[in-house]
Amino acid sequence: MRIVLDSNILVRAFAKSHGLAYELLQAVLDGSHVLLLSNEMLAEVSRVLRYPRFAMDHGEEEDAVYEFIGWLRHSAELIPLNPFTLAPTRDTNDVIVLQTALSGEADVLCTCDGDFFAPPASIFLASRGIAVLTDAQLMQRLKA
Repeated sequence: MRIVLDSNILVRAFAKSHGLAYELLQAVLDGSHVLLLSNEMLAEVSRVLRYPRFAMDHGEEEDAVYEFIGWLRHSAELIPLNPFTLAPTRDTNDVIVLQTALSGEADVLCTCDGDFFAPPASIFLASRGIAVLTDAQLMQRLKA
């Protein structure tokens, strides 16, 4: 499967190396699946991991963030985005995730963001054959 893991999943994978998000990331990378990311998504993850509140909560060093982003860049298929690709969503911050899924010909977009499960994004993605699953749903599918 060709899979996009949303930024919220990737941030949680960094924060909790024993949590579901980290296990899911490992399962995608260890299996016969392709993790799809874009430079824009990596920049967003990097920005969130550097928020002062996040750094204080998790005590992560700058080097750890840099290494994590580098590891993701090396492990994923990087998808170049076309800024003219229309991707309907209620939250403009979600456009890069939708564009990554579309341009990367994803089978699955994995997220915990409710905007992807509701119109207009849900209808748009379904019409293009892209399943939207939570982390728990995708993990269940990968284990089946």
